[in-house]
Amino acid sequence: MTTIVPSIPSVGRERPPSQMLALLRAHPIFGGLEHAQLDRLVSYARTRKVPAGTTIFVKGDPGNSLFAVCAGTVKVSVAAPDGREAMLSLLHPGEIFGEMALLDGRPRAADVVATSDCELMAIERRDFLAFVNSDPNIAMKFVELLCERLRAANEHFEEVIFLSLPARLARTLLKLAEPYDGDTQSVKITQREISHMLGSTRESVNKQLRAWAESGMIALERGGILILAHDKLVAAAAGSTEDRSRLSAKKVPAKRK
Repeated sequence: MTTIVPSIPSVGRERPPSQMLALLRAHPIFGGLEHAQLDRLVSYARTRKVPAGTTIFVKGDPGNSLFAVCAGTVKVSVAAPDGREAMLSLLHPGEIFGEMALLDGRPRAADVVATSDCELMAIERRDFLAFVNSDPNIAMKFVELLCERLRAANEHFEEVIFLSLPARLARTLLKLAEPYDGDTQSVKITQREISHMLGSTRESVNKQLRAWAESGMIALERGGILILAHDKLVAAAAGSTEDRSRLSAKKVPAKRK
């Protein structure tokens, strides 16, 4: 399979540079760069709109571009030989992806698909590496980004091992939810996608979601979930007493004999 969204050409830029600059400035990593550095980075960027369902790249493709989501949502996943899928994350506007293969020159490590109509910003590897090599401080920013990715992976691993399904499900919904406005929050994701993220079955996820719906914590919608009781979901995300005991025991180093 090949990348369906290849190198984005220098013609046909659809988003004004000022908007791309604002997008990067809001990012926790890029936002720490100086104005001149951001202006230079934006000068390399090109945008392209892709419809829902488009495969942006697949595992094994060459890593020739860094992407940022300007609008829409993309899904990052890996597939097993038997066809099963493990969804790693959903990325929303302002988030970036594809930086690992871009930095180390190795093939893509996951599949990325647009789950809605998207607008993506891309920076070519040759431009990106020249930009990073021009200043050690810029390189350190991307070290921070990779460390953030690693911490998130470690946290996800701990949750899978030590937390019950309700706690993991609640944490996932809170991470994916739109900003809390004091009333309700919306999560645009299917139950099958949630089960892939949690490494669980759709039936188990559906059973827990229906229980929460009956208690008034959430409402089930077509293609999504509406959070009605934010505080209760936060409490569920904290886990049961047994969950917390397992996490605490994991953090206490074993005594040497």
